[in-house]
Amino acid sequence: MTLRFEAMCPEGLCPGWNVTLKGEPTSEAKRFEINFVCDRSEEIAFHFTPRFTESLLVCNSYLANEWGEEEQVTSCPLEVEEPFQVDIYSDEEYFHVLLDGTAICQFKHRMEELNSITKLQVLHDVNICSVEFAKKAFL
Repeated sequence: MTLRFEAMCPEGLCPGWNVTLKGEPTSEAKRFEINFVCDRSEEIAFHFTPRFTESLLVCNSYLANEWGEEEQVTSCPLEVEEPFQVDIYSDEEYFHVLLDGTAICQFKHRMEELNSITKLQVLHDVNICSVEFAKKAFL
């Protein structure tokens, strides 16, 4: 595990916060991960990972010491060594993922205590330019 970034938000990241990550996959990138983690239990409420070798985007959760059923987007628009911006925000029902301003997927919450999601991690094959957190207004 190569930790690239980690931030704590003790009051909770969900629902209502938008996370924007600007970066570039490394030249030898196989994958990178963005994880929304429950710090107390180390459960992963939302796991987002582009897999370059398979040309997939994968979303999942790790709860009660088990990975859930993967949800896949079968065309990965990210390219190795190409800059990108990914925005992830949460409402009361879903995590929403936008890539370079285009909605690419949504992932239904699999845990009830959303305010227990207090940590963001970015792992593996990505060079990070910036990470921003902002409160998102619900429409």
